[in-house]
Amino acid sequence: MPNLSNFPGLPSVGEQLHQYRQVRGMTLEEVSAGANVPASTLSAIEGGARLPLPESVVDMLATTLGLEGSERSLFVAAGKLTALPALPGITAPATQPPMAASILVFLIADVRGYTHFTQEHGDSEAARLASKFAGIARTAIKQWDGRLIELRGDEALAVFASARKALFAAHDMQARFAEATRAEPDLPLDAGIGLDVGEAAPLEDGYRGAALNRAARLCALAGAGEVLVSAGLAYLVPKPERAAYIERGSVQLKGFDDPTYVLLLAPAPDAQPPLLLGE
Repeated sequence: MPNLSNFPGLPSVGEQLHQYRQVRGMTLEEVSAGANVPASTLSAIEGGARLPLPESVVDMLATTLGLEGSERSLFVAAGKLTALPALPGITAPATQPPMAASILVFLIADVRGYTHFTQEHGDSEAARLASKFAGIARTAIKQWDGRLIELRGDEALAVFASARKALFAAHDMQARFAEATRAEPDLPLDAGIGLDVGEAAPLEDGYRGAALNRAARLCALAGAGEVLVSAGLAYLVPKPERAAYIERGSVQLKGFDDPTYVLLLAPAPDAQPPLLLGE
């Protein structure tokens, strides 16, 4: 692990990536193909996202960019600085209890047009719609090992320890919503879903943290039937099964200083039929 004092003013790995890519006339897609890293992840890193990169990925990026000598050394050093340094003089005990997950994935789903539906059809029908939504959301979350934190009529909040299972749950949920709507068009479940990953502080009534807030903003941004995810989540699961990412670009979300790179989780063009519960 290099010492920061040895590299005063060292540009970040994202700054160097952008600089070398521009000098060599390479697109994000070309670097992505050469280093086997999603273009969305590279774009997020260039935009300032602090994503820890495995050394093998940093080396592959350096090779793809054609870096040699001191250029390669500085690029690799910047990549290593994204990892946490070891503290001198501290050794881990021989045995340790399992670590509780502190990096969590938050999923928020919300029925679009619920207020208008209530005004047009009345409280009784709105209650039927909310009950239908709750049943599907609760089942999908449980199916994929999530935990339902809050359910308020037309909105559900869940937390997952697995990024991949959270994406499965979102995909599964939308497939079930569409199926239920086809079966009962008078109770349309046009829901938007947002997901983000990050550290969160557990509280008596749930969690607090930027990831939870960002998931809420992405949910609000999602259209009916859409699942929007952050670049951080796409970095953890670069190739979701039976689905594909469609880049939406950088979006300034309310309450956040920096733009968030957003991707749409959509069925892959050559995918099998939508994943349903129990498959």
